[in-house]
Amino acid sequence: MAAVLDALIQMNVPVPPDTLRTLAPDFGNDVAILLARMPDEESSPLAFDFYRSPSEHGYSLEYMSAALLALHPPPGFAADLLGSIQVRATVTVVVAGSEGFGRGSSSSCGLEGDFPIQDWPITGQYAFSTQTSDGAFLVVGGIEPIYATRLLSANYRGDACGMGVHLGPNDRRRLIAEMLGVPPEAIQWQTAIATSIEFQSVQQFDAALLAFVEEQQEEYRATAIALADHNLLTPAEAQETLPELELELNDRRGIGAVPISELPNLPSRAKWTSSLW
Repeated sequence: MAAVLDALIQMNVPVPPDTLRTLAPDFGNDVAILLARMPDEESSPLAFDFYRSPSEHGYSLEYMSAALLALHPPPGFAADLLGSIQVRATVTVVVAGSEGFGRGSSSSCGLEGDFPIQDWPITGQYAFSTQTSDGAFLVVGGIEPIYATRLLSANYRGDACGMGVHLGPNDRRRLIAEMLGVPPEAIQWQTAIATSIEFQSVQQFDAALLAFVEEQQEEYRATAIALADHNLLTPAEAQETLPELELELNDRRGIGAVPISELPNLPSRAKWTSSLW
């Protein structure tokens, strides 16, 4: 089947939507290319389904579907995209006069080695990237174009590490900027943030944390209003749709400090993500 799909892609043969639905769980990368080549009126309902209900390993297909929908947003897409963003906020609690602590992480992903199977044919398979390279071709344009590279392999790689793209919180934010017709940096809020709060009393800390949450949500509301002004959100959606703010408390006050309890009156769409420590 991988060889058949490769041939269809190379020959630029259209594939019916129902067939793509059937193939999507096992051949997400190939389906993403075929989906991007369909007329908008045919691809939009299918892309919305793939975006909202991605298969277990359909990371690239979810990303591609969202990128296609952002070019010509259907009703409900902007609300779903904005509301599905998870903003991770690390709140470091320190004693007065001390310095905050930084945090960082990194990861890497490379193509797996190819171990040929005896008497198995070499097939063309497709890897995606937001960076162009020799032999790559454009699949989806927009604010961050997506390119595909055809690789020859005797094993089916699917959407494995190094073969695809993933729709993360920051990618969703970039697509919102695209729908608004502004560069991503024009959206003031970020999807991963950190702040430090000096602890003086439980009441003071609770008030400071609540003020921080409200400040972040005001920025989200500004984006929702801008989307409504572009007729991408209904007035009701603009009132109700916000990213989810996930708070992780990083208590650096030392042993014996007054315990901090979860705020009982957090606004809607704000929550704790882990036990306090």
